Amino acid sequence: MKLLNPLAFFCVKNIGNVPPQIVEVMKQVLSFSIISSLAIILMSCQKDDLSTLNFKPISDISNQGLSVNSISDSSNVINVNPTENFGLLLNPGKGFVKYYDFDAQYASVFGTKYIRYDWADIQPKEGVYNWDWIDNEIAECRANGKKFAFGIMSANTNRSINTPDKGKYVTPKWVFDAGAAKRTINATYWETGQTVKQIIPIWTDAIFLTKLKNFITALGNRYNGNKDIAFIDVRSYGNWGEQHLYELGGTNLTSAQLKLQHLQVYKDAFPNTQLITPWGEHFYDDTYQWAVDNGIGMRSDGIFKYSNGSEVTRAHTKAPSIFEYTAAYGWLTSEGYWNPDTLLKYIEIGKPSYIQFDADMYNANTVLYTQVANRVGYHFVIKNVHVQKNIVNGQSFYIQTSILNKGVTNIYEDCYLALALINSNGEVVQKKFLTQSFPKNWKSDQLSTETNNIILTGLNQGTYTLALGMFSSMNDAEPKIAFANNSKTANNWFMITNQIQISLDN
Repeated sequence: MKLLNPLAFFCVKNIGNVPPQIVEVMKQVLSFSIISSLAIILMSCQKDDLSTLNFKPISDISNQGLSVNSISDSSNVINVNPTENFGLLLNPGKGFVKYYDFDAQYASVFGTKYIRYDWADIQPKEGVYNWDWIDNEIAECRANGKKFAFGIMSANTNRSINTPDKGKYVTPKWVFDAGAAKRTINATYWETGQTVKQIIPIWTDAIFLTKLKNFITALGNRYNGNKDIAFIDVRSYGNWGEQHLYELGGTNLTSAQLKLQHLQVYKDAFPNTQLITPWGEHFYDDTYQWAVDNGIGMRSDGIFKYSNGSEVTRAHTKAPSIFEYTAAYGWLTSEGYWNPDTLLKYIEIGKPSYIQFDADMYNANTVLYTQVANRVGYHFVIKNVHVQKNIVNGQSFYIQTSILNKGVTNIYEDCYLALALINSNGEVVQKKFLTQSFPKNWKSDQLSTETNNIILTGLNQGTYTLALGMFSSMNDAEPKIAFANNSKTANNWFMITNQIQISLDN
């Protein structure tokens, strides 16, 4: 037996990732011509495993209106490099959070609305609930394509003067009437700055803890698993629910008490809703580590003056975290804390999925806000797709996707990558989930390349457009998560190529 001549062997070795067993066979083949030898090896690869071939772009071929950097058609393989869209991209599970009022002029910038409530407002009497306060916000957000988030406080030294009790109770009065131990502190009306006497609980009191647990359980019975809720804060301990006793005084809970009496109670009530715990004190760090290890996210409520975000870094790759500024943009600027480079630096440290929206900050820094919006959380860009051009009904074909996560952290919501074939009328005629793609494993600043083998059936012979989409649920009719690419359809599919040929048989 005689080896191929050196030139033929060099060509075979550099076709791509040709299976080594085929290369060994080629080494032993009698000296055919180079062209016939290459034909044999290509036919073998096409028959057995086309997915092992790595074809590189050979030209920039027009894709009839699709926005791509290049398309290469090498025999039966199409190689596409889609173009990136650098505009501000809204997606679930990340982005800017608008506090309290819903301002429609900024609807293209934020994806979540957030409110903090006082417990006394939501449950004014035992067994009586003002669920409308929350339900109405959820309805407004749903109508505008947004998610809602909230937290409910047991102490708040900036209670409103416009309450039935004139700001005296945050934990409801009926809890203390039932015998819960209490203290009296000085608080201030947020509207006027006037001092008011406020009643707060003794945090370890058994009656208080029982009534609190009953309330959290009722809250969970109503809102656990609600798809219109982005997250719920655990704000049942400390001033403003931030798990510290600033302006309150008294005795801090132990780390074990915070875990068992507050975080675990919420976790039991909300097994199917994303929970977020504020970071309060360093002596609770072991409980915060337990929290993120069990899927509870974190938030830092003092970015710029009190925090650089490092307290919530522990949540990275495990659960989402949230940045809230120390105060409004005007104050940050006047006090010398505001610096755009500092904000970007802190984002790299804390790796948040969400960040507070400030209208004045946005109006003064619109370019920065686009950068921030796309950097926080995940940000998926389709960089390359390899797919067979000629597909036969009922026969397996492969698609290889390379997707870059340009966000600062992972996606934490459920997500599923799917392929669609779209006919000449723009209709999705078949959808297949790519079960060997795992978006939750797409790490920050890394390119994830995955190969899926697919079988399509029941298609008419003809030419189709291939598209990719990201779903929050396999039961959704349309993709809910957008890629940062051009060529998006009205229903959130991203067109890759319109050169797919479907045949009925070989």
